[in-house]
Amino acid sequence: MATPRLRATESGQVYNIDLPELKVTRDDVDGIYVLHGRGYFQTFTSREEAFERKKEIDYSTFR
Repeated sequence: MATPRLRATESGQVYNIDLPELKVTRDDVDGIYVLHGRGYFQTFTSREEAFERKKEIDYSTFR
């Protein structure tokens, strides 16, 4: 079994970018929102931006 790819924010919070579904998580230290999973790792300043990007990716890769 392969080890998942992990990425860290500036505050040191670690996120798994190999999750099968996209997930938006709030980094409590930095106050940012992180979109991660399915090979993605993106940070946003607002929750709305993060969920809008998640929706765009979900629609573009709909199976």
